[in-house]
Amino acid sequence: MPRWPDLFRAALVAGLLGLAAHGQAVARAPAQAVEAAWLQPAFDEAGKWVGDAFPGAVLAVGQDGRALVVRAFGRLSSAPDAAPMPVDALFDLASLTKVVATTTAAALLVDRGQLELDAPVSRYLPEFGGAAGHDAITVRDLLAHSSGLAPEGEHWRTAKNAADILAAIDRMPVEAPPGTKSVYRDENLMLVAEIVSRVSGQPFERFVQANIFRPLGMKDTGFNPGRAELPRIPPTEIDNRLRNRLVQGEVHDENAWVMGGIAGHAGLFSTAADLSRLAQLWLGEGRFRGRRLMQAGTVAQFRARQNRPEGSTRALGWDTPTLPGGFAGDLASPRAILHTGFTGTSIYIDPDRRAYVILLSNRVNPTRENNRIRAARPAIHNAVLQALDAR
Repeated sequence: MPRWPDLFRAALVAGLLGLAAHGQAVARAPAQAVEAAWLQPAFDEAGKWVGDAFPGAVLAVGQDGRALVVRAFGRLSSAPDAAPMPVDALFDLASLTKVVATTTAAALLVDRGQLELDAPVSRYLPEFGGAAGHDAITVRDLLAHSSGLAPEGEHWRTAKNAADILAAIDRMPVEAPPGTKSVYRDENLMLVAEIVSRVSGQPFERFVQANIFRPLGMKDTGFNPGRAELPRIPPTEIDNRLRNRLVQGEVHDENAWVMGGIAGHAGLFSTAADLSRLAQLWLGEGRFRGRRLMQAGTVAQFRARQNRPEGSTRALGWDTPTLPGGFAGDLASPRAILHTGFTGTSIYIDPDRRAYVILLSNRVNPTRENNRIRAARPAIHNAVLQALDAR
């Protein structure tokens, strides 16, 4: 197996080729992209990061209830012969799963009166209440990442399936009283997905398809995409930790992979166009194209900072901008909601500008050791928000 520095050098070469193919990728964009000359500075900024922060990416920007542009950059992978990135590329969303599927599902159940945020988790998952301190953890604590559960993380090293991982979470110690410490943990949203399944009486995947993706027309969004979709799925990492091969068309996250590719924290695949629909739902106060899925009060509740503890940027499921210096750039609205994914994905929803920015990339190809996305995200967001403000 080649060492990652050699692969990363190949990625830089591929990036230069990707820039040469940039025009071809853009040519595949929807017609409205031609009319978005005012966004050219943002396109130029995104193009600069090809071969540096990621092999390729897709950028979607929308405002006032409509998609303004979806544009592709670079190539599908770091391989020198990789195809240009298509605008309908199907990305491993990683932790965007937490907001696109799990948080939105929880909000729907709260809206319908089937889920209480301040109820103990053990009301819905009795087996979770057996460990010391677990009985004080509420659904709100899970969504606000204030559960106090102690670090565990790599359950995949010993677990064989989803049941093993959920059982391990049921035994996790509590390191801080709930609500007193904000620590981002995958386990919190794994538990929320299980709650959604128990409350709805449906498998998690079936609930989100029937209640979120189909109503919004998100036809390309789901778990475990079929092999027929492989030509438009950007590969993620050459996995030397678990699978010992290139990962493509299956979830990058190891815990989610052991769980069968379906989990509350990772596993979802989607396109920028589909995520634009989800963004419009949250921007539209729970309404999408004339159809109401949630009441405006529920949306406002989930978008609000929870202050658990005081000063935490966490809303319910969503995060809010860290200013200055956060990934959304220095021009982000304090009232925006956002989230990132480890594979190089992000979503930013701005109620003040009535706009959203979706940036999907496979920055972990060929290796997660490339962290240039940390500089790329704020630079691209600054360019987009500057263009929106000057429009």
